[in-house]
Amino acid sequence: MKKHFPPYITNLKGVLYYRRRNQKAILMQHQEIGEGFYVEYSQLLNGPSRPKANAFLIKGLITDYTASKKFTDLADRTKKDYLKLLSVTEDKLGDVAVASIERPHVIKWHEQLVKDRSAHEANYWLRVFRILLGRGLDLGLFPHKVNPAMGVGQAKYKKRKGKPWTKELILAAREAVPHDHRTRLIFELLYCTGQRIGDVLKMQWDDIKGDVVAISVEQGKTGMELELPLEEDLVKCLHLAKRHGNCKTILSTIKGDPMQYATAQRDIMKLRKHIGAEAHSIHDVRHTVASEFAAAGAEDKDGMAVTGHRSSTMYEYYSASTRQKIGAKRAFDAREQNKNEA
Repeated sequence: MKKHFPPYITNLKGVLYYRRRNQKAILMQHQEIGEGFYVEYSQLLNGPSRPKANAFLIKGLITDYTASKKFTDLADRTKKDYLKLLSVTEDKLGDVAVASIERPHVIKWHEQLVKDRSAHEANYWLRVFRILLGRGLDLGLFPHKVNPAMGVGQAKYKKRKGKPWTKELILAAREAVPHDHRTRLIFELLYCTGQRIGDVLKMQWDDIKGDVVAISVEQGKTGMELELPLEEDLVKCLHLAKRHGNCKTILSTIKGDPMQYATAQRDIMKLRKHIGAEAHSIHDVRHTVASEFAAAGAEDKDGMAVTGHRSSTMYEYYSASTRQKIGAKRAFDAREQNKNEA
């Protein structure tokens, strides 16, 4: 079987040379393919003056990928998530030569992340790393022309299921903060629009249409552009809200700065503890909206026009609990009716 070598490595009568077109061949000091070989190989590829800029090392490949259209075209929220994981990758593996990476390495790194962080984060890292190495494959960095991260299995774990807020909890949330207009506004923006907290925090006063009848939303995760009618409870909160300074966002601090996620999370957590809703996360408010649409008999496409889901599968997942209850009720009603007719 013919042995494959990285780009620009030539085997002349059993001796390895580094040779590029119109350049003199350089004898490799490391003749065995291994760690030392790849360190030397990377140095030859990068040159002495710019060792960090070349995509042949992981840190260089990250620089190349994040400057590419495949990355820059991603939604802002997705780019932010990717950059966090790419930063972890650069810290741990930045000086690793891309061409030296094999499937067992990826499996080992993934398993280590499961131990050090969590299965969920490790699986997300694996998906991003697969994309990163795909960029390396496009650049011709893998001698076998195979992405070593492809086909590596994800770690299994029990995912937390969304737990919609009950009608009682929603009523309790509204009654618990009659004078805390900021927390009430955060809650109503979440509940009345069905959007993610990141998109709620980006909502601006200029996004409100007409005489407070609708609001425009551009979702950070999907890029979907929505226009949503404003419900009465939210309209009342908007009228009570104080606009601090020249801050453009609806949610802001007293100093007039846009509210950050940590602040919104803290305020809602305080509310959750006060009404006994610790088991229901801030994101579960979004599940609640989808569940209520399902319970009301709204068609999926109409509910998705609010939540901005591109996939009906994900929308169905959000409303699965309510759908199950409705389906079970219909089944029992049908059986009871059949008994009465018998």
